[in-house]
Amino acid sequence: MTTTTDFTAEGSKVELKAGAFTLLKLCMPELDTDAIDGLLCERIAKAPDFFRNTPIVIDLTQSEVEMADSDLAVAVGAIRGYGLIPVGVRGGSKAFQEQARLLELAVFSDNRRSAKKESTKRPRAPSSSMPVATKVVDTPVRSGQRVYAQGDLVLLAPVSSGAEVVANGSIHAYTSIRGRVMAGVRGDEQAAIFCKDLRAELVSIAGRYKVSEDLEARFMGRLVRVTLLGDALVFKKL
Repeated sequence: MTTTTDFTAEGSKVELKAGAFTLLKLCMPELDTDAIDGLLCERIAKAPDFFRNTPIVIDLTQSEVEMADSDLAVAVGAIRGYGLIPVGVRGGSKAFQEQARLLELAVFSDNRRSAKKESTKRPRAPSSSMPVATKVVDTPVRSGQRVYAQGDLVLLAPVSSGAEVVANGSIHAYTSIRGRVMAGVRGDEQAAIFCKDLRAELVSIAGRYKVSEDLEARFMGRLVRVTLLGDALVFKKL
């Protein structure tokens, strides 16, 4: 289960809780509307149901280009035109982030940039965190349900189409997966996915993903290991 923090007032029926969600990111070195059109047109043609009404974050953490005031508004309009819902931005200049606020978009922190600044101030202290226990799920994960593990995740029961299984570490599925399977969601590029019967709608490791239409037929319904090599997902039959 996702760890939550409860901010509920005593006696109130309204709850305010912190939760973990997986968001799609549109990563680019600059706001290029033509490039956005080309990418989204291609991907949505392959999997229209997957992208419909999907929240997305515009990620410019790799950008060093100054943009005009109108650029973000044009990009947001283009993204909405494809049925996606821009919910926030990450990275970019202060002026870019101010544009985002004016458009009522959330501004997500750039953790990598913050970590880099922190590392120049003082040496990193030894980690005192305890290893996270592996989460084991032995009941079916049905359509609309979501399972999240802070470490590795072991699945002993089927994952239905429309369901989502997510882990910070690796995922081991001794069963069939028909929904979305996402490992290394906090950026662990060493994470892997092992699946006895791969029929997933989406496969992702550390943010790199493939939808079912992009998966080679020879891997579907087979015992498969998925790893990340550079920016590419590597599938291997076992």
